[in-house]
Amino acid sequence: MKPGRGEPNVGTGRRDVVFEAVRLMYGGCGVSLAYEGSEANDARQCAAVKNELRRLIDLMGSAGRSSTISLRLSRIGMDVDEGLARSHLEELIREAAVYGMSIMIHAEEPHRSDRALAVYKSVAERYPTAGFTLQANLQRAERDMADLLPFSGRIRIVEGKLPLAVKDGRADSAEAYLRLAERAIASGRPVSIATHDESLLREVGRRGLLAAANAEVEMLHGVRPDFQQTVRSVGRLRVYLSYYGRLMV
Repeated sequence: MKPGRGEPNVGTGRRDVVFEAVRLMYGGCGVSLAYEGSEANDARQCAAVKNELRRLIDLMGSAGRSSTISLRLSRIGMDVDEGLARSHLEELIREAAVYGMSIMIHAEEPHRSDRALAVYKSVAERYPTAGFTLQANLQRAERDMADLLPFSGRIRIVEGKLPLAVKDGRADSAEAYLRLAERAIASGRPVSIATHDESLLREVGRRGLLAAANAEVEMLHGVRPDFQQTVRSVGRLRVYLSYYGRLMV
């Protein structure tokens, strides 16, 4: 699973995504919900994104279902002011916790990685329901993993923007992904293996990682539903659902 735009979306509003999320959860899947919307370039727009995410949390919470809300720190203020992003993030974490829901910080572009990790670390000790996404194909991934391990929130591992077949001076990127997954799972932290690469998932299964109580596979809504059923037969599945709505400023 690669970060950025292009994820299949469920509909044009939060009610669409919540309806589908509840259906999936009744079927035994975990869900991760995201509001993509338009860019947020100033404090007013960032607050509007935060408010939309809060409405999503409240609507999903009223359905009586635990889930994860996935967000990009750059859309709730990180490019404007890190303190603003931290304040918005803490508000959303607290609101989600009321319903037993968690927050997942999405992958950002590499030039934002240091700031995103700094914001996460500033709240992670006080809010263990916040998780962070690692991009396996970045040179910094092993170092970022070391920074994350002292905390207790979920670690989500995505492939990154480069294909897994590309070599970057380390070992093959697929092997780098597997090393990160093994290290994260061995730590006892909850781990989401977010990929659609069948050969990679077969190797994850062969190594026994899907049998771990703290591991799950995350896949995009609507992508390879046949293969998602195969994943569910051997481990836990989380489905990532997103929607694109007009930003209410």
